[in-house]
Parts: sequence; structure tokens; C-alpha cells
Amino acid sequence: MGFLDFIVTYFTSQPATATLVLLCSSLVVLFVLFRFEKSRPQRRLQTLSVSFAVEILTWSFLASSLLLCSAFQGLYQTGGDLTAVRTVFSLAVVASLAVALPLSVFVTLKVPRAMARRLVKELPEAENGVFDLARPTAKDFGISALRILQSPTGVPFAYSVGGAESVMVVSKGLVTQLDRDEVETVLAHELAHVKNHDTALNTVVAVYRKILFFDPFIRLMERAICSEKEFSADELSARETKKPLSLASALLKISSGQSGWRGSRVKIEGLSILGSSRFVRPPSVKRRIERLMELATELDREAVLRRRALYAG
Repeated sequence: MGFLDFIVTYFTSQPATATLVLLCSSLVVLFVLFRFEKSRPQRRLQTLSVSFAVEILTWSFLASSLLLCSAFQGLYQTGGDLTAVRTVFSLAVVASLAVALPLSVFVTLKVPRAMARRLVKELPEAENGVFDLARPTAKDFGISALRILQSPTGVPFAYSVGGAESVMVVSKGLVTQLDRDEVETVLAHELAHVKNHDTALNTVVAVYRKILFFDPFIRLMERAICSEKEFSADELSARETKKPLSLASALLKISSGQSGWRGSRVKIEGLSILGSSRFVRPPSVKRRIERLMELATELDREAVLRRRALYAG
């Protein structure tokens, strides 16, 4: 009765098989829900986040089980199949949670905070007018601690880092090249990222992508998360400001302003208003503008219905 025999016995046992079937079934159900929610990016992003957590938990359970099977091989040889399987399974469940959860919590708490501290040291505060544009949206989104910093570059860009104190960075080019409504919608877009805790999500995904470099599903989920968080932030910005076409115009100007200068890409991956990343291709500006135009039509329709209801009442 060697190690390979123990592995086969363990993974064909009822508790281990049931656990893996449950985890895989959960992923299938979540995928169906994701495909079903085609028009609601916020729901799709939440579904992807849960799917990512289940995927991490699955790998954590598998790794813990293999390590524990190796550690308790002697028990399998002397204590019998049932005792060894129960012992390894119980410890594997605890270990998979004890490894995945603390690592995720540590990463989501420490990394954004360190990023925010670095930015505060390197960049000055933005002009008061910029903060005044962001204040109403920040209040509506429940963001109480916010600092807006300004980069001196003339290339238009903006990104945010959420945490205990949220930090947003806007460039001088963004403020000078965009009109007031466009700047307002860009700020609202970045505040939507803060509201959705996208910095924490980006950080966790980046860490596990490196750990589980061999898992193609992690890559697929990362790509989908990158798209949906931008679509979700666009929609939250449009609904909050009621100016989806201004955001569409801002995206076009920012894209055009950055296209001529390769050095303009934000180094903090996945946080730019354009969703730029070294590892994942962001959703196209064209597609985002098309969705914003569709949303503008939807908001106009909702406004008409509200007016009719008001007159009817």
C-alpha cells in the first residue's frame, strides 16, 4: 500500500468526491448565471468574484489533500483506509480555508494600503475644483475618506486605489483636455471602482494568477473580470451623473490622447480608466462607448416614464 494507492483511495472516497463534485458544480452554476446576466455588469462581476473564490478554494483543497496524504501515509498503512481518509479529509478542509482566506485577506488589506501611501508621497494634491466635482458622487457612494492627487503629465488618464483611505490620481492633461462634464464622469467612474472594491479584486487576481500560472480558467476569469469591472464602473458613473454620453466622449479623448505616446500607460496594472493591463487585454473603447450610448437611450426612456407617471399622478 504505497502513496499512489492512498491517493486513489482518498480521492475516490465519498467525502472527497462529494466535495470536489460540489465545488465543480458550483462553478458550472455560476457560469450559467454569468451567461444569463448579459445586461447587468455589476451582477456579472459579483458572479465572477464568487467563481474566482471557488476556483481558489478548489485548488487549495487539492493541494492540502495531496500534502496531507503524503504526511499521513503511515496512518494509511497501519490504521486502515477509513481512519486515514477521514483524518486527511478533515484536515484538508481546515487547511484549505486556513491557507486561502488569510492570504487573500492579507493581500487585499496590505497591498492597496502600500500603493496608496506610495502615491501620497510622490504626488501633490489635486486642485480644489477637481475635488468639488468628485465630492457629491463620493458621498452618494458612501466613500468618506478620499484623497485626489494630480500627476503633472499632459497625457490624460485617471486611476484609483481603494483602501482604508481611497486615493485617486488624475493627470494635468485630463483636467485641461476634457470639459467639466467629462471630468465629472471620469471621476465618478473611478469612484465606482472604489465602491466596488476593484483594487482588492485586482490584487487578489494578480497574486493567484502568479501562483496558479498553470490554470487556464484563472486567465479566462481574469479577462472577464477586467471587462466587467470597467463596464460596471461605466454604468455606475452614467447612472450617478446622468451623463453617459459625456463619459463616452471622455473615453474617446483619453484613448486618443494616450495612443500617440506609449509611455502614457499607467504602471499600476488594471486601474486605469481604460482598464490597461500588462497581462489582460481590456474591453475595447469602441464597445464601451456603444454600451454607454445604449445606456443613454435607456436613461432617456426611464426619464420619460417617470415624467408620465408624475403627470398621471
